[in-house]
Amino acid sequence: MKYIVYFMMLVMIAGCQKEELTIVEGEDDEAFTDDRQLKSLLMSVVSHDGSFDDIVDNSSCFSIDFPYTCYYNGYPYPVNSIDDLAIFKNGDELIPEFPVNITFADYLQAEVPDVTAFNQLIDLCANGSLYNDIINCVDIIYPVRISVYDPSNSSFETIIFEHDKQTFQSIVGFEGDRIASIQYPIQLRMQNEVVLTINSNDALKTEILSMIPFCE
Repeated sequence: MKYIVYFMMLVMIAGCQKEELTIVEGEDDEAFTDDRQLKSLLMSVVSHDGSFDDIVDNSSCFSIDFPYTCYYNGYPYPVNSIDDLAIFKNGDELIPEFPVNITFADYLQAEVPDVTAFNQLIDLCANGSLYNDIINCVDIIYPVRISVYDPSNSSFETIIFEHDKQTFQSIVGFEGDRIASIQYPIQLRMQNEVVLTINSNDALKTEILSMIPFCE
């Protein structure tokens, strides 16, 4: 009798090991970190779009952090939000009062001390030296859950993304052999306000690529 029990225990252990292997393979199948194109597309979707204040800085690679002051026709004008820029039109000359703090498309921040440094950054953006991969016609609807598997210690963790900055910085931070997979379904809001439900990496890539020609 004890041999029968021992045999049944071996079968149960083997079954559990097979199920665990299947879970790991499933995570690997849905990993977006190994797909360079998809990873790059996601970073572009969630990068910081600095184009909303181009009337001031003439650069979509970064935006000026609120609050700050601009001079318009020689008079100081406080800028506390994007709404304060709505009254101006293309061709209006707005000169920021320095120093100003800026946020780049990759969410790095810096202080710009004077107009010389400011113009240098504008030139760097214009010649492609600054990160400016922005897809502004697709938005991720949060929260999004990400499963991360670390083969070095066989551990799993779940990260909940709540906003674009966290998503961008986390994707940049996925290094080495860590396997990150999206827990589908997720939703995207497209430029025409249509909300799509996405169920796979392939569908996610296809939908983002299909919208790029319509981005500004």
